[in-house]
Amino acid sequence: MSFYDNRYYYINKTLLCLIGQWPFQSRLEGNIMLVFTLFFICSLSGLELWGLTAEIRNLDIIMENASALLINSIIIIKLINCIYNKNKMKDLLGHIEETWKRTQTGPENKILQNYAEHSRTLVIRYTSLLCILAFFYSTMPIIVSGLYSLLPTNETYTARYLFRLEHVFDVNKYFNLLMLHGFVGVFCIAMVWAAADGMFILCTQHVCALFEGIRYNMESIQDSSLVMIEPNITDDETYHVIIGCIKSYKHALKYSELLSSTYATYFLFLLGNVVIAGSFSAAELIMMDIQLDQIIRIVSCNVALLLHIFYLSLMSQQIIDHSNEFHRVIYSCNWYNISLRSKKLLRFTLLRASKPCQIKAGKLYVMSMENLSSILQVSMSYIAVLTSLQQ
Repeated sequence: MSFYDNRYYYINKTLLCLIGQWPFQSRLEGNIMLVFTLFFICSLSGLELWGLTAEIRNLDIIMENASALLINSIIIIKLINCIYNKNKMKDLLGHIEETWKRTQTGPENKILQNYAEHSRTLVIRYTSLLCILAFFYSTMPIIVSGLYSLLPTNETYTARYLFRLEHVFDVNKYFNLLMLHGFVGVFCIAMVWAAADGMFILCTQHVCALFEGIRYNMESIQDSSLVMIEPNITDDETYHVIIGCIKSYKHALKYSELLSSTYATYFLFLLGNVVIAGSFSAAELIMMDIQLDQIIRIVSCNVALLLHIFYLSLMSQQIIDHSNEFHRVIYSCNWYNISLRSKKLLRFTLLRASKPCQIKAGKLYVMSMENLSSILQVSMSYIAVLTSLQQ
């Protein structure tokens, strides 16, 4: 049995296997699942683009098709990043397995278990919410038309497809086939979304676990009552604790830098698309005269985008907070009771720890909860510009 078949990482493994991006699955299985995923996502995007270009002067069609197409482009960016950085993701997972093997017992192992369990909970919640939103998005035309047929009302309701295609061919003739294709396509989109972000959640929580383990070991220095200026190096327990913390800190820095390089370029393109896609969806809700099923679909899209950027910012913020905690605990230790050699080590460690670990988008934008508000502000500005086009 593989190490990743345990309860902590099995969900991440399954999600990545479903889109053919698990680094340790066979090439044949991975290629089959990747082709299946790409076929439905690209064919759905192709239909959206066809409907958009066929009536490029119609603002209603532009708003409805462009918002769906922009969300699909986010998913394609996620998939491209998974494919391009598959070796880096394999290294990230290898580091996790190595850490577990190195700390099989003791408090550090307990810390790894707690953070791995927290990661599992976050991935389950995130995936569940995305699947619920995808279900509402893809099935609303059928559900609402079914409700209208059952309710005692004289109003007529015409079910509309997920986006505008009636101007290029007879949608009613192929409606059931299109809805089946749309449902599978949206399911594939949700799986790519959950798998890619689930991998990021897993890795960020592991980084946090590494910093928490270092903090736990460094706090043991606070109980030090040593007053000898230069004890024998073999008897200097505090010195060996600090050496161990520095080695662990270097390992955590190396892992966080690998994680940051894996997602830096991807986040740069992602943030731009999220802002534009969210703006188009919100503006569509304000500008268009739409039916109940369309309202639910647009709200589902906006909630998914907000959930998406919130989770990415929250995970990145936790890395910043945990790395800053190591800086704080060095200040809090009884440095005045330790040996000179230990003080010198702390001095250099403190210099490096003063710079927090960060996940950046293209080395320009720091992913954090503080900067999340700026993304929302930019989105509101774009919404104002798009709604002004209606006048």
